[in-house]
Amino acid sequence: MFKLNIGIVFAATSAIIVGAFVYLVILTEKQKKARGNLQRSLDKLKKAYDELDEQAKIIVKKDLELNKTQEELDKKINSLYTLHKLSKAISSTFDAEKLFSQIDKTFISELGFDKGLIVLASKDTKELSLPVAVGYPPEKQEKIKKFLSEKNILNTIRQPLLADKSLLLDAAKKELLQIFDLSSLCLVPIISQEARLGLIMIGTDLPYARVTEGDLEILSILSGQIAGGVENAKLYEELWQSHQYLEQRVAQRTKELASANEKLKKIDKLKSEFVSAVSHELRTPLTSIKGYAAILMAGKLGVVPAPVKERLEKINKHSDSLTKLVNDLLDISRIESGKVGMKLEKLNLKDVVNEVVDITAPQIKEKKIQLAVDIPGKAPACLADKVQLGRVLTNLLGNAIKFTPEKGKISIKAREVEGLLQIDVRDSGIGIGEEELAKIFDEFYREDNAINQKIKGAGLGLSLVKHIVEAHKGKVWVSSKLGCGATFCFTLPKA
Repeated sequence: MFKLNIGIVFAATSAIIVGAFVYLVILTEKQKKARGNLQRSLDKLKKAYDELDEQAKIIVKKDLELNKTQEELDKKINSLYTLHKLSKAISSTFDAEKLFSQIDKTFISELGFDKGLIVLASKDTKELSLPVAVGYPPEKQEKIKKFLSEKNILNTIRQPLLADKSLLLDAAKKELLQIFDLSSLCLVPIISQEARLGLIMIGTDLPYARVTEGDLEILSILSGQIAGGVENAKLYEELWQSHQYLEQRVAQRTKELASANEKLKKIDKLKSEFVSAVSHELRTPLTSIKGYAAILMAGKLGVVPAPVKERLEKINKHSDSLTKLVNDLLDISRIESGKVGMKLEKLNLKDVVNEVVDITAPQIKEKKIQLAVDIPGKAPACLADKVQLGRVLTNLLGNAIKFTPEKGKISIKAREVEGLLQIDVRDSGIGIGEEELAKIFDEFYREDNAINQKIKGAGLGLSLVKHIVEAHKGKVWVSSKLGCGATFCFTLPKA
């Protein structure tokens, strides 16, 4: 019984141990499987972490690039705004000194730099000047000018140039950085349409600051604005000097003309006085000649043979011509000197014209000329001297008859024009050459044509017309072409 119990216990214990072992084996397998799953999960997590790390690095890199781009954009916008302000200042002045005074330390700082320089070449002396030198004391400026002159930099640099110590540089760029005491710089030539004016430089000696291609673009724009401003100032200076010279010349010529005018007035006065004196002196002997001729022709001193009488008639006729010439000369002289006052009165123009037509009627009939008078009944009255107006119309109508061929046409027309009374005397005669029109009213001028060669005259009629019309505050002119007749026009004030 006891043995049985031990066996049972042993069997039971063995079963328990076996069961425990089996359980342990099963548990170990599960743990291995769990560890495998865990490792795979860890591997996945590590891979995901690595991917996230790479993406984070890319994001950070892109963010840095965006920040840098934003900084560049902000800098360019600020520079363009600064240039816009300068452009307004440049466009508002033609003074080069005032223009360069705008490019000061504040302006260079707003562009993002601490040093700036503008170099200009003198066209005459070939010397360099530095109208702008921000960040450079006078002694350094002299060294820079000497270097630029010796190296002929203004003619050497033809394109915008960028130099930075962080880049691989040639010897020339290194030398520029050294002479300007900079770690980074932009240098752009200033070129106008006509020539090279100089160059402009901006830069920095701060180790963390760098000049970029964007700065080069801004500086190129600034260079163009400066070139335009300098050219405008130069042109304005030349224009001002020309204006001053012209003013001096005008003043000098005005003085000379005033002096010449005074001399002409004196000469004209002497001429008028001479003509008046000679005319007066001529009238007395002419009166005597005409009187004696009349006595002889009347037979008061005895019977006059026919041949003698014929010659006496010629003396009488030529005496009348000379008397008319003397009277015309006296009238012109008196009118010029203001000694003849016009007796202005309200006149009916139609009545004055009809009187003149009656006087010239025999000549009109002899040449069978068709005369048309067009003066409206409601035409306003004129303010004129009746005798002098009659002389004007007699001269103009007489000339028209003289140069109009047989069976030709003459018209006298009056109308109101711009508050004045205008009278036109038109004929269908031989006309006047274009080159003669300007001289037709001159004293003693006679046009060289076939009619004037046959009919002699003194050339005073139209000059007298001009003086009488102008004494009435009117104007007289003529329009004509050869072979197309002529139209003489004059104006008179209304009553």
